[in-house]
Amino acid sequence: MGVRAFLRRVMGAQSSSALADQNLRDMQYSIEYLTLEVSRLRSLVRYLSADVINNLPITYRTRESFDYQWRDSPDGNWTETRPELKLREPSLVTQYTKLPREWFKNKMILDAGCGSGRFSWAMASMGAMVHAVDQSEAGVLHTKNSCAEFGDKVAVLQHDLTQPLPFGAEFDLVWSHGVLHHTGNTFGAFSNISRLVKPGGYIFVMLYGEPTGRDPGEFAYYAEVETLRRETCTMSFSERYEFLSKLKGADVGGWFDAVSPTINDTYSYYEIALWLLQNGFEDIQRTMSASSHYVIARRRVD
Repeated sequence: MGVRAFLRRVMGAQSSSALADQNLRDMQYSIEYLTLEVSRLRSLVRYLSADVINNLPITYRTRESFDYQWRDSPDGNWTETRPELKLREPSLVTQYTKLPREWFKNKMILDAGCGSGRFSWAMASMGAMVHAVDQSEAGVLHTKNSCAEFGDKVAVLQHDLTQPLPFGAEFDLVWSHGVLHHTGNTFGAFSNISRLVKPGGYIFVMLYGEPTGRDPGEFAYYAEVETLRRETCTMSFSERYEFLSKLKGADVGGWFDAVSPTINDTYSYYEIALWLLQNGFEDIQRTMSASSHYVIARRRVD
């Protein structure tokens, strides 16, 4: 092959490669744009449907799922089935909030969506006075039992977070871990609890994050969740829990949370930050590097 022919072949290969690279970039930009559009549309649909969703079957099914989990699964009676959590949970609270252990002493805290009371117990064990709230009767009962050792330092109330709570702006910390995205009206529930933070106090929320594409594992996780949801949709709650237990072992509780409830919304950090800013919070920060959003913020002191 002559030099001229060789150069033509090399230049042609480079041109094809450059074109392929450009096409790949164009496809990437298109996917990112469409993902953002879907995110915006999902947000609008959630806001528009919030007033009616509590009367839909998906809401009843979600509530029934958590009632089962706190009443009949090992996740409910955790003080007996997983006593090691008493050692772990206080450390998780300080890790998630970035507040030191000594900060909690004598602080007023609202546990908004307490479930079976693991985090209520943890914060009370560090000296806090806790108001624990959950819509599940079984969750409320287990929280009362697990926190009985703290006497009147822990008060427990059955209440739906999508409805205004009977408190004022009196809490040093409002804590809500993995709850609001199951209500069907995440923004409404967030608004109800955020107004209860006193000036200078904190709010902490953990919400499921939208997959962004930056980590391919996020899409793989949500694809698996949806696959398992369809595979188990005709099962009873007990059959579903047993199925997931065989599949996921010790992680069954988290997977049941993700698969069983029919309301399981995901959010962008951008949207959560806007809620906080609009409700008078500052010093907004993500405290964990994870696909879910662990966010703490402080209410402004005017």
